Amino acid sequence: MNGSMPPQGAGMRRYPRKLREKAPRQSIKKIFLNDTRLVVKMAKLSPAYLITMIVMGVVQGFMGSAEAVFTVRLFNELDREGATFERAALIIAALAVFYLFAYAITSVYYQFIEPMLGKKVVLRLHKELFEKAQTIDLACYDDPEFYNDFVWAMDEAGGRGAELLADICQIINRLVSAGTLFGLLFSIDIVAAAVILTYSVVSVVVRQMVNRVTYEREREINPLNRKRDYINRVFHLQDYSKEIRLSSASDLLLDEMDENTEERIGTVRKYGKKFFVLNSLCNDVLAEGVYFALILYLLFKLLDGSVLIGSFSATIGMIWRVRWMLNDFVNRITKFPQHSMFLEKYYGFLSYKPKTNTHGDAVGDFDSLELENVSFAYDFSANREYVDNLPGSDNEREEKEVHTVLEGVNMTLRKGEKIAIVGYNGAGKTTLIKLLMRLYDPTSGRITMNGKDIREFDSEEYRKNIGVVFQDYKLFAASIAENVMNGIYDEKTDRETVLHSLDAAGFSDKLEDLKNGIDTHLTREFDDEGTNLSGGEAQKVVIARVFAKPYKLIIMDEPSSALDPVAEYELNQSILKYAQDKTVIFISHRLSTTRFADRIYMFDKGHLIESGSHDELITQGGKYAQMFNMQAEKYRK
Repeated sequence: MNGSMPPQGAGMRRYPRKLREKAPRQSIKKIFLNDTRLVVKMAKLSPAYLITMIVMGVVQGFMGSAEAVFTVRLFNELDREGATFERAALIIAALAVFYLFAYAITSVYYQFIEPMLGKKVVLRLHKELFEKAQTIDLACYDDPEFYNDFVWAMDEAGGRGAELLADICQIINRLVSAGTLFGLLFSIDIVAAAVILTYSVVSVVVRQMVNRVTYEREREINPLNRKRDYINRVFHLQDYSKEIRLSSASDLLLDEMDENTEERIGTVRKYGKKFFVLNSLCNDVLAEGVYFALILYLLFKLLDGSVLIGSFSATIGMIWRVRWMLNDFVNRITKFPQHSMFLEKYYGFLSYKPKTNTHGDAVGDFDSLELENVSFAYDFSANREYVDNLPGSDNEREEKEVHTVLEGVNMTLRKGEKIAIVGYNGAGKTTLIKLLMRLYDPTSGRITMNGKDIREFDSEEYRKNIGVVFQDYKLFAASIAENVMNGIYDEKTDRETVLHSLDAAGFSDKLEDLKNGIDTHLTREFDDEGTNLSGGEAQKVVIARVFAKPYKLIIMDEPSSALDPVAEYELNQSILKYAQDKTVIFISHRLSTTRFADRIYMFDKGHLIESGSHDELITQGGKYAQMFNMQAEKYRK
């Protein structure tokens, strides 16, 4: 559940106007290539889906024009001398048989074929994005513009593909219908047919302008929608329920909601004026003017005897139908540039090349890990390479402050050592761990394993050697066993591993109280027999993950923050027992853990200021000794 949360502070961020760019101009070639590329991809995912949509377009096209064709045939038959009931009834019967057959086909398609094939294609498109999301550099999530576009692409991908194919289907429909009806109109009156064609060309131009305004509005309102969604989640997720009820945070959020609403109203008002001019004045007034002008024109021809009453009635109905079909045809044709604009985002993410997820050399046995003059700063312009690939981003990006977190860090970790990294909150401890795992790359300096820069290793294989418990850990709405394995659980091969790992993490007592044991689902969101764990219990499940795999390096980021002192001591003993021959890094600002460490590194405001054993640092009387003595006094009291 929490995995859907935006980065810290994203919900309250006020997005700069510079991020709200104008809709980029696209050439016909680019529009064609972007849209065709997605159609080809969807055709590969499900050829049957594309074929059936094309067939349905043709069938529905004939359905849309059949009534007009049969009506003209019927009126012409009735206008003839010697018209008989039998011949008129035969025309009506043919129309009825055609519609019964066509409705049967469309019913099968919409009730069975489209729901199955369409959903499958959409899911496959989303899966592709999910897989890509796993490779995106963590730094991208720190950049509000990148994150904003990422969410947009995820929301649009599947639906945009289905909408594109639906538009193609309906265009085929309209072409078949309009082609048939225009044939009839030209046979009845060439002037009326020519006027409608001219009107359709003008509509294309107006609709293109409308689509560009639509893109600009969506681009501007998207960050506002994300803020609104964040506030909605805060009010309905259990994670925030206690804080909301026991604080005035709700007042803050409601104020934010009011402000967000005002901004949304302002955006709607701003673009509403443009839509009114384009849609109401240019489009609707023009459409109505053309329609009534044609009625007057045909009425004049009826009065002078050029058109019979039957042809006049049928033509009036056809004009209305052709006008509606052309309007819809124009609307769909002019949506293709809009599809292309959105697909630029989609293709941008798929083509993004991560910097910290690379293929490289195999990882051998762990011997040492060394940081050489490592510095790191959160630079929100770090994704310039990605942004340059997006439309309309040439000069809209805002300069952002570079926030230095670590500076000039030198340290060495050897095989089998137990290392403690300590410091007050904000000292840079967790960022250091992300660098060691290569979730970020240093801004300067380098990190080596066995003397080799870790950027030369295959990043996925490198990370598989590191087991980590993050301070802001996440449990999934899955079974306890699946959470311990942190993925797929095979009962035959993994059961004993899971039980042993939970026991090592001190979870066995709680496990005995659970009816379904390790098959118990965490949270009751999807399983009534699930369970909601306390903070300490949840932390033990997460800690069990590092016992379940043969990691070479284990990192514990505040592993006992939710435990009482006795449970903390027992956990530390269990970790040391399990990891006798492994390298373990403890990160903590509670120093009860540090006495077990072979070496302690003390950080302060991004700098490594002290290192040594516990006794050595106590003797030095520096910041570590001060911090330890302060905590020891609290324990004694």
